[in-house]
Amino acid sequence: MDPLIDEKIILTLTRVCSEFFKENLYLSADKEAFGPSRNEGLCYETCVKIGFEGEINGTLYFGMDGYTKLKLLPRIAERYQIDPTLKGMATSVILEFANQMTSTIVDELIEGGYQTSLLPPEDVSHRLIPIDPGVYRQYILIFFLRDRRERKYLGRIYIVLTMRKYRESGDAQSPEEEGAISERSDSEIEEDPEFQIDENYD
Repeated sequence: MDPLIDEKIILTLTRVCSEFFKENLYLSADKEAFGPSRNEGLCYETCVKIGFEGEINGTLYFGMDGYTKLKLLPRIAERYQIDPTLKGMATSVILEFANQMTSTIVDELIEGGYQTSLLPPEDVSHRLIPIDPGVYRQYILIFFLRDRRERKYLGRIYIVLTMRKYRESGDAQSPEEEGAISERSDSEIEEDPEFQIDENYD
């Protein structure tokens, strides 16, 4: 497996996010912060989860607060010609937007030679999503959104990338495996020379 795959995905994600907002919503999405994270979970007022699997297994979470959703929703709805006032359509608008952006990222990974498929988007707003640092590598990117023409601030979007860790042959055993190996019957222990009792011991 490519040891630089995480960096390649993050660079692709950063570029695609900026270009996608600019080309579709005419907004600037400037990367404000980036870094690895060991948070054991996440929760956002509005959050979309989109996984991808194949040669690369991971998940993207698109999170935002109520203010950002309020500002973005009309623009996204207009772009995809969806009426956000209809019942249940507000969530569909956000899901479609995140799905289109992630699809662009996955398409570039496929062009780069990585056989990866996109999973359906899932609304996980207001839900606490646990993330096990022992199983996943995790990165968080924060983008500052604004309309330069109208000089308006539209909030921030938080993108969390989780990548499943690869287990190598030299890795430590899991607790279940350690337990399975250490479970020995009384008869096996009695037959083991290391556990023989010296009858001549006084």
